[in-house]
Amino acid sequence: MKLIPDLKQQIEVIIGTTLDEYEITIQEWTQSVVNLVGLHGNSEIFGDEGEIQGLPDHSISQSTLSDVISLNTGERIFFKVRMNEKEETVVCWGCVARSITVETRRFIELLIRTNTGRSDDIQPIVYENDREQYLTELGLWLTEQIKQPTKQESESVPDRFVVAAGLNAEKILFLLQGDTPDAHRLRSKELNKLLESYFGEEIVLIPLGEQEWIFMGDKEIVTEEAEEDTTEAKKDSLNAFCLGLHELVASEWAGVFHLSASLPCIPAQQLVSVTALLKESVQLGRAFHVTQHIHLPWDLHLERLVASIPDEQRIRFIQETGKDTLIFNDSETLATLETFFSLDCNVSETAKRLFIHRNTLVYRLDKIKQEIGYDVRHFESAVLVQFLLLMYKVTKKH
Repeated sequence: MKLIPDLKQQIEVIIGTTLDEYEITIQEWTQSVVNLVGLHGNSEIFGDEGEIQGLPDHSISQSTLSDVISLNTGERIFFKVRMNEKEETVVCWGCVARSITVETRRFIELLIRTNTGRSDDIQPIVYENDREQYLTELGLWLTEQIKQPTKQESESVPDRFVVAAGLNAEKILFLLQGDTPDAHRLRSKELNKLLESYFGEEIVLIPLGEQEWIFMGDKEIVTEEAEEDTTEAKKDSLNAFCLGLHELVASEWAGVFHLSASLPCIPAQQLVSVTALLKESVQLGRAFHVTQHIHLPWDLHLERLVASIPDEQRIRFIQETGKDTLIFNDSETLATLETFFSLDCNVSETAKRLFIHRNTLVYRLDKIKQEIGYDVRHFESAVLVQFLLLMYKVTKKH
């Protein structure tokens, strides 16, 4: 069994320490198992799944020969990677036992079991330089942290990444997701060059998936157009910056791209939580605003609230207040309401944005009132219909 070369590197990122490689004979590996059993003087310490009963810090897999994945000797934990059957040797990795938890060990075993069955023709990942490698490692670490919501608020970036990526300085984070045809897949190297030309500086581009990246820019460059040093001015400047950035990316490659951005933050302390927020913002934007491609967190407060409401409560709300919500399926009605709400219920501005006469818009709003019983030109009805529309969108998708 052969292991893809970068798995050792991925495991080292997860446990935060280096794995040493060892080569021992099958007999030596088997004897180490026997010795471990002998230390406790009872061959019945093994359970049905190969776990050692009553010894949570010591375990082996179901078979003590060809299928052994891990063995804890008390000082070191060994993970079998591959076996040279002709020479009857086991090539394995080992690390100090106290450096990993039982849960992490089991996760590593799962990784090894999954990867050792892969085809031999898989080509190893070759990094062009150290920078590309550590940014890839940072992306792997970041992805793992986001999967654990309880850690997002408190997890700081490991020191080995902070200095190399310049994460101690205040930055603005961006998340880019691409839905591109296979023949036009966007590569990190190409994207990095384009971003550096737009930002005018070196960019820290962290890959999170095949078509997903987190990157950061200097706050002075991004918000230099802000007329005032206020949060609202920074948001307006960021929105304009994102419009230009998205237009640039979309003009270079085929496919659909979704973009989100944060207010200035210190990545060393906030990279995990802010990345999780940006991913959530893109998810919400794609669910509630299918025609938009820039999804900023501060524009999605209501959407975040609606998404957190249980399905049963949303359905009940629609049934009790929605009346004939089928009108939301009409594209013209949908565009009219969304534009009307986005322009603070201003009739004249909405008519201009929709390129229709003001009387035509009034006719549409009257028709909506007739259908569902709410006049969105009045504040209370407008709030109710906006919530109703959002709930209808997310409930319809289930």
